[in-house]
Amino acid sequence: MSSLGLLRFVLGFLASACLSHTAYADDIVVYGDDAYAPVSYLDGGKPAGVFPAIFNRLSRDTGDRYEFVLLPWNRALRESRLGGGGIGNFSWNEERDKLYDFSEPIYSDDIQLVVLKGKEFAFAGVQDLKGKTAGGALGASYGEEIDRAIADGVFSVDRDDNQRFRMRKLLAGRIDVAIVGNGTAGFELLFALDPKLKAMRNEFVVLPHPLTRDPLHVAFAKSMNMKPALERLNRALSAFKQTAEYQEMVKGEVK
Repeated sequence: MSSLGLLRFVLGFLASACLSHTAYADDIVVYGDDAYAPVSYLDGGKPAGVFPAIFNRLSRDTGDRYEFVLLPWNRALRESRLGGGGIGNFSWNEERDKLYDFSEPIYSDDIQLVVLKGKEFAFAGVQDLKGKTAGGALGASYGEEIDRAIADGVFSVDRDDNQRFRMRKLLAGRIDVAIVGNGTAGFELLFALDPKLKAMRNEFVVLPHPLTRDPLHVAFAKSMNMKPALERLNRALSAFKQTAEYQEMVKGEVK
C-alpha cells in the first residue's frame, strides 16, 4: 500500500471510529435532589454538586449528554417514575429494583446521625434507635436493614424534603435525631448554606458511628428501556473510578 493509500485508510478508520462513538449519543435527562449538597443542589439556579460533575465528565467517554434537572426530592422521584428521565443519587432496594434499572454505584454516601449537644446516645446498630423519632427525607431509602426497621416500628421517621429544615426540627425538639447525608462534608455545608443554622453550629453533635454507608446509583424506569445507555455508563464509570480526578470529585469539592 502506498503512503497516500495508507494515509487515506487511517483517516477513513478514524472518521468511522468517531461516527461509531457518536452514533449512539443520547440526550438523557436525570432528575435529582435540589437541596442535597454536596451531592446535588442548585447554585444560582444551576445544577451543582458531585453527581452533575461526575456525569459531565463521563459524557466524554459515553458519547451521551446528561441534563440534570434538580427538584424537591419527592417531585424528582415522581418524574422519574413517569419515565421523564432517570433519577440520580438513588439507593437500591428490592422494591425499587422491580421498577428501575440501576447503574453500578456512582459512589457511597455516609448517612450521619445528628443530635443536640447533651442528647448524645450510644449508637452501634439500628436497635439503638428503638423508640426514637428520626428526621428523614421524603421518599428516601436508607437500605434494606434500615427500611425494614422503620417498617417494623423499631423507630419512626418524620419526613421532609430539606435537610436544613430537618435541623431546625431538631432544635425545636420535634425529633430526637436528624438523618443527614453526605458525610462530614454534607453536615458542614448545611451551615455554610444557612447563616441562621451557622449561628447554632455548636448545638449539634454528629454521632461517631454512621447510620449506614449508602451506595448511590442512577436509575431509569424499566419502561424507558435504558439498558444500552446504562451499559455505556457502567463501562466509562469503571475506568473513571480508577483515576485521581474521580477521587477529587467524590470529596465534594466540585461545582
